[in-house]
Amino acid sequence: MQCKTHNSQQNLLITEENWRSEIIDFPLEFAPSLEYFGTEHIRFAPGWGKKNAADYFSYAFLWILDQDPELSSKKLESDMETYFDGLIKVISKEELKSNIDITKSKAFFEKVNDSVYAGKILTYDPFTTRKDVNLNIIVTYRYCTLEKKHLALFNISPQAPEHQIWKKMKKIAIDLTCE
Repeated sequence: MQCKTHNSQQNLLITEENWRSEIIDFPLEFAPSLEYFGTEHIRFAPGWGKKNAADYFSYAFLWILDQDPELSSKKLESDMETYFDGLIKVISKEELKSNIDITKSKAFFEKVNDSVYAGKILTYDPFTTRKDVNLNIIVTYRYCTLEKKHLALFNISPQAPEHQIWKKMKKIAIDLTCE
């Protein structure tokens, strides 16, 4: 059974049933400077918020955008730093008031081919551990001709690429007919 989201759309990311679901509209409330229009479909692995779980902080999100995000390594670095710093600021309001030193996010990406980027994000976990976390990330891009939308799928985990969670994330499908 699909979880209802705040905007009652169906999540277009197909995962195992026990992955939590969320959908957010652009512009993102926590990162309004990402000037995109569309939706973000998110699926969280069952252990996402459990610090000792094998799938801690492992999740996927799909940006379905009206305009071309013009992805490049530099653009992804900037967008992900804005995205994660925005999340941290919203979630860590109390910590920031107490002058706790929270490091700004830093992202690094390499272009694998015309539709895939691999990277790392050095950021802070404001949800569970309240400590720095290094996330591996794979971004896959494609244009959906039938819907006239730009799709960017982000798979994220602190686990090494050979870990079992990456096998599960590689199986995540998008429920959208594009050709």
